[in-house]
Amino acid sequence: MSDAAGFGEMLTTAKLLRELDAGECLRRNALTNKQPGLTLSQGSVVTILETLDQGNAFLVEFGERREKCDWLGVLYPTEIEFENAAIR
Repeated sequence: MSDAAGFGEMLTTAKLLRELDAGECLRRNALTNKQPGLTLSQGSVVTILETLDQGNAFLVEFGERREKCDWLGVLYPTEIEFENAAIR
């Protein structure tokens, strides 16, 4: 996503509204190298990378460390609560 003026990339974060257990994380993780036993807790912060299907789904990433993505997948509006948007 880019900002309206086209000067930077829009960085939007959201909080997870429900837990994704290890099995669900494994099934829904689009990464090739999946971290075994990874769970996403309610309240985990994810970064929205792309809006899909006219806002009916979102491609998001999660990582404990900013330089590494641990989980990449699609979440739906009922699963996240938008936190903020900033230009980077």
